[in-house]
Amino acid sequence: MGTTEPQQCILLGFTMKKLLLVLLSTFLVVLLSPSALAIIITPDMQFVVGNETYKVNATMVFSQIIIDSTYIVFNTTGFYVVSSNSITITLVYIRNNIAGATNGEKVLDFYAATTAGTVWFNISGFPATNNYTIKRNGNPIATSTANASGYIHFSNNVWSTQRFQIYQLGQGSGDSTPPVISQVGVTTSSPLDTLAGYGWENFTCVVTDNVGVSTVLLKITNPDASTTNVPMTKKIGTATYYSNRSLHLQGNYSYFIQATDTSNNVAVSSSHVFSLPPNWDINKDGHCTILDLVLVSNHYGQTGGHGWIREDVDNNGVIQVLDIVFVSGHFGEVWWV
Repeated sequence: MGTTEPQQCILLGFTMKKLLLVLLSTFLVVLLSPSALAIIITPDMQFVVGNETYKVNATMVFSQIIIDSTYIVFNTTGFYVVSSNSITITLVYIRNNIAGATNGEKVLDFYAATTAGTVWFNISGFPATNNYTIKRNGNPIATSTANASGYIHFSNNVWSTQRFQIYQLGQGSGDSTPPVISQVGVTTSSPLDTLAGYGWENFTCVVTDNVGVSTVLLKITNPDASTTNVPMTKKIGTATYYSNRSLHLQGNYSYFIQATDTSNNVAVSSSHVFSLPPNWDINKDGHCTILDLVLVSNHYGQTGGHGWIREDVDNNGVIQVLDIVFVSGHFGEVWWV
């Protein structure tokens, strides 16, 4: 995916003043799919930051847009927010065709964060005379009818960070309840091993939802700071999801689970950590010392299955001089950071 400097301006934002003016295109900002939660800004779209106009020359895809500025315009539609204090808006979801929404369907989803005071939301891009339900953290707080200019209006005076979701008002009430993630954990091979074909990790969690779960993603941050997103598989007949991996980078990992339901409500678990020591750190204490050599020496000459204990450093089933040489080659190294 190509990006440009103006794109980074949108994401990073500027210093918030008393008035936040945010205009979001309801025609050219398109949801990729209900499960992907990606927002696409297409080539040749023009937008304004301050008094400067920019044009996108490559498709930009975001899972989230964070807006913190005094003046941002995407074409001609969006929403105005008037706040007595600095406020940050985080857009989660916007329906690509609000006019085509059915009764009870969610059309807009965003977070707003400030410290206190009454904040007024005036949001455009809605078909005139259509009715909408506004929910805060899943609970209805207001209804609004779009005026002739396509604006709906509501206010809020309960603060820290609040999630607002707007639904087409009709027979259905809309599902705003996110999935519930529990029992997050990882089991590993015994012994731990970084050599392909020997070591493995099995990540599991339980995900439930009042309507239905769409996707469950395992999001791993690797020791080199790269990230890996892996769809998790549901165990048939249960609410358990799993992903079997074989990680080979030594170091410290962190991971969390993101679950999305069939109404695009998203839940994120807390972050968890685990470590994968290199094979030469026999006692897994973070560095290679004489103690690691002693452990190998204590099993010298013993045999077993390939990789049967950590002292079988090269996983050939025999504790021999090659294992001592392998550990000696890393003597004094530290991997724990």
